[in-house]
Amino acid sequence: MGFFGIGCRLFSGFSRLAFQPVHGAAEIFNQTRSISLTAALSNVRCHFPRPNEIKRIKRHGWKTRLSTTNGRKILMRRILKNRHVLSH
Repeated sequence: MGFFGIGCRLFSGFSRLAFQPVHGAAEIFNQTRSISLTAALSNVRCHFPRPNEIKRIKRHGWKTRLSTTNGRKILMRRILKNRHVLSH
């Protein structure tokens, strides 16, 4: 499609919003709300900190899985499902 096609689509969308007849305050509010919602939805937020590899291996590692009965059940379930990676 290319850059030119995207630019034309964006311009046509803005021109439709700019030249539509508005008859009441509620319609103005709805148009501005839809524009602000699209701006808010495009913003990406990062909620997670950096992963700690030591904590991951301590919690989900091979030795931890073998040391508890539930961990051995998890390993057996993964073996039966033919998983290539059984634990970290």
